[in-house]
Amino acid sequence: MWKPLGIGRAGFGGMGSIGHVDQPWGHTAAGVPLGNGPAADNPAVVGPAGRVHLPLADWALFIGDQLRGARGQAGLLTVAGYRHVQTAWPGSDQARGWVVVDGQPWAKGPALWHNGSNTMHYAVVWLAPKADFAILATANCGDADPACDQAVAGAIRAFINLP
Repeated sequence: MWKPLGIGRAGFGGMGSIGHVDQPWGHTAAGVPLGNGPAADNPAVVGPAGRVHLPLADWALFIGDQLRGARGQAGLLTVAGYRHVQTAWPGSDQARGWVVVDGQPWAKGPALWHNGSNTMHYAVVWLAPKADFAILATANCGDADPACDQAVAGAIRAFINLP
């Protein structure tokens, strides 16, 4: 999946080398560092729910592909493949990895949202296909969702020209 998108620095499990500050260390809400290295992540058994790490520039390549797919363009997947992954189950807002969100005026239509935490790091992404807009935010603290949400809201106001 990574090579066709030009992603070259992704991996699974914790980032960096044990005891070295060569990648961001996760922290508790109190600011206590949680270490680094391959084991600094959730156990491998929860791998299907995450455990991928990659630089923001590479994550943006993946999200750009998802945004193009949401706009009806083929890429890594066929148009039908994106529709399958990004369409909510009947009676739900849950898609396959995405939450479909209606009622966000800045999105000019349905938006796609996803977030996650391994209790040491937090990440969130919003896609607004009709606005041709995507935003990513991340922090090296597992419960940084309020801070990331504030950053995302500020960026949406700035880039979509909202008051």
